[in-house]
Amino acid sequence: MVGERGQVARPSGRASRIDALKRLCEGGAIVHIADAAKQLDTSEITIRRDLCDGENGIVCLGGYIMFAEEKGERYSLTHAQGTNTIAKRRVAQEAAKLIEPEDTVFIDAGSTLEHLAPHVPQNANVTVVTQAMNIAESVVRLEGVTLLMVAGVYHAESGTFSSETALQMLREINITKGFFSAAGIHETEGVTCFHFHEVAVKKAAIARSQRRFLVADATKWGKLRPATFAHLSDFEAWIGQDESVAGSSDPA
Repeated sequence: MVGERGQVARPSGRASRIDALKRLCEGGAIVHIADAAKQLDTSEITIRRDLCDGENGIVCLGGYIMFAEEKGERYSLTHAQGTNTIAKRRVAQEAAKLIEPEDTVFIDAGSTLEHLAPHVPQNANVTVVTQAMNIAESVVRLEGVTLLMVAGVYHAESGTFSSETALQMLREINITKGFFSAAGIHETEGVTCFHFHEVAVKKAAIARSQRRFLVADATKWGKLRPATFAHLSDFEAWIGQDESVAGSSDPA
């Protein structure tokens, strides 16, 4: 039940609270736990206890409440590679124009930037740094391009590697330009992705990049995914901000 000012009437009992939380998350919305507690006129601790068993179709992940199918495990690189390809190819090719001879570039994971990799200038003493298998597979086919693969534990759902060794490797590389993908770009919560294991690598690459570019089409605006890794102010430019694809809502 919703009150006059849009606040959910305080539900009594765990089952009622869970039903109220589900209503807040309708349509795939991801709600901050503090906002949910305010809406339900209850405490964050109570909500966490209600959701601790993960058996009610909704979960609390990283301080956000969402339907279980919205968790990072839902993301599939294979699926993403077959969606919104025209817009992804367009923004990636625009980003590729920024790569110059002698550059050392970081190319982030995801299905958007795999369209950038084939356009890295060949035989121009360019070095590509990446933690993504799909990017590496494309770069190794290019002539005269050096590949630095950030290795570690392989995460099949995102096609990426992560480890402490990877972070140490990134700390020792001078990156002239970094190209970063996103699954969501939110006005207050920042630039987000599905998987928490990607955050440390992305942040390390951002820290080592002299110039940083966000490469994502405009449909990512307003989307909030579980893990924040940056804010728009961290980037020199958002390539694809004006790209509009009606009806699209697919991942990075």
